[in-house]
Amino acid sequence: MNDAGPAWSQERTHGQAGGDFVVGPSGRVRQPEVCSTVRTVLVGSHLWPFIGLVTGTLPLLWIGVIIFWGILKDRSRLVDDQGRELMNVMLTFAVLVVIPIVGWLALVVWIPVTLISSVRGAIATGRDGEYFRYPMTFRFIG
Repeated sequence: MNDAGPAWSQERTHGQAGGDFVVGPSGRVRQPEVCSTVRTVLVGSHLWPFIGLVTGTLPLLWIGVIIFWGILKDRSRLVDDQGRELMNVMLTFAVLVVIPIVGWLALVVWIPVTLISSVRGAIATGRDGEYFRYPMTFRFIG
């Protein structure tokens, strides 16, 4: 091994806005050069469902995610990607709520999985600048 570190850290792909991103040893894409302000916003965005549950403003979740994403999406590719992912989560929730019986039964499993995933997403983006994907989510926004 040379002084530059592990082999995976040398394989960089240059992004357009927001700096470089790397493929970590786990095979997941990361953007480690993201500033602390952006990471804080991403952690808050991923934890937004818990904020909505605690304050009782769950229907207003869209507003917070749209504001975070809209303001900072041009600042970092990671913010743009994670904002799209969170919007997909919210749209999936809306679709499952609207579909009677089948959607409501699916929500019994989907809500706990999404809440656990939101904590995992907050940890991944806050610590490593990792691009996180929620399970059981329809990808409406590409």
